[in-house]
Amino acid sequence: MSPIKKKPVAQVAMAEKAVALAAANQVRLISKPEVLDRVGVTYPTIWAWMREGRFPRSRELGGKAAWIESEINEWIANRPVRRLKGDAAQAVA
Repeated sequence: MSPIKKKPVAQVAMAEKAVALAAANQVRLISKPEVLDRVGVTYPTIWAWMREGRFPRSRELGGKAAWIESEINEWIANRPVRRLKGDAAQAVA
């Protein structure tokens, strides 16, 4: 029989603290599949963007990556609006 691996007490405590903080502030955490679905790029792209500071950093929750929903929503809202054919060129101030 192989020994059962237990998570370090500090790691469990941090995860429990994150869950308690999220519940107290009504912060919703979203999973990696949901982030990938919303953003429409691959995880390696998100990973690179996080390392470059261009995308919100994930939180570790129970050994898995999770993001704060409001940070992802804000990131999406701050994406530039795509120009369409026929749009007037914007003057540079």
